[in-house]
Amino acid sequence: MSPDHEPHHHGHHHDHAGHVHATPSSHRAFFFAIILNGAFTFLQIFYAYFAHSTSLLADAGHNFSDVLALAFSWLALFLAQKKANRIYSYGYKKSTILATLMNAILLVIACTLILAETIDHFFFSHPVVMPVPVMIVAFVGILINGGSALFFLKKSKTDLNIKSAYLHLLYDAIISFSVLLTGCALYFTHWNILDPIVGFIITLFILKNSLGLLKQTVELSLDGVPRDINYTEVSDYLTSLEGVTAVHDLHIWAMSTTENSLTAHLIRPAGNFSSEMRQTLSKKLMHDFNIAHTTIQVEEHEIKECLHEQKCE
Repeated sequence: MSPDHEPHHHGHHHDHAGHVHATPSSHRAFFFAIILNGAFTFLQIFYAYFAHSTSLLADAGHNFSDVLALAFSWLALFLAQKKANRIYSYGYKKSTILATLMNAILLVIACTLILAETIDHFFFSHPVVMPVPVMIVAFVGILINGGSALFFLKKSKTDLNIKSAYLHLLYDAIISFSVLLTGCALYFTHWNILDPIVGFIITLFILKNSLGLLKQTVELSLDGVPRDINYTEVSDYLTSLEGVTAVHDLHIWAMSTTENSLTAHLIRPAGNFSSEMRQTLSKKLMHDFNIAHTTIQVEEHEIKECLHEQKCE
């Protein structure tokens, strides 16, 4: 081996806060949310036909997509805990990203269908809605969806997969609240036009946030740099290390919705990148940038040679 090219130095610092370790409470949250929302969907469908409310039926369709989304997220949580093997050397952690992507797509599809339904109600059909059953079901929806969303609130701040499930439930609670208000207004005014107007506003709000979630998950699926990590700041930090003259082949990506990785080549003419220095580097990257896995290769090439080969960034 050439003396000026050291082997790969792997600085792996594992912080369990950055790994996909599902707690029993997470599994219980998914179980109860799926059961409650599944049962509520059938209740919505029944009363939608009983009350002649197409908006309630559309909400039932959206709620059904949420049940599927929760099932995807829960399955991904199980897969993410499976150990790596010879075929999947990283394990199944990225299934959390795929589940989030599917959830985002479901949200966009559901919003599009609801939007089409509200436009139809506004311009073409003008159904007479029975407000009392609508209000009762909407109130139950607030309790079920809002309560289920609270199960995921804490972990939604650190896990994009959990966040997508949380958003599904939160948006359903918002929809149920808007349906409740609309039902109250219809009860006193009999202005059926209010139903599609409120539905249109709420759907646009949800669609906007859903498209944002979709864009973010597509970025992660393509191994883009996670949004909570500043690529330039990481590069500047690595360049500022003692003896390092340049950094190239710096790659940062998400292994899951909670766990990030980094690989980089450091140009360090002096060599001697000790184990202690690698440990310090790994801990710093974990603490400051939430990067749990780091793989560093140290090279002793002079900076001019590196630039000549167009390797440096």
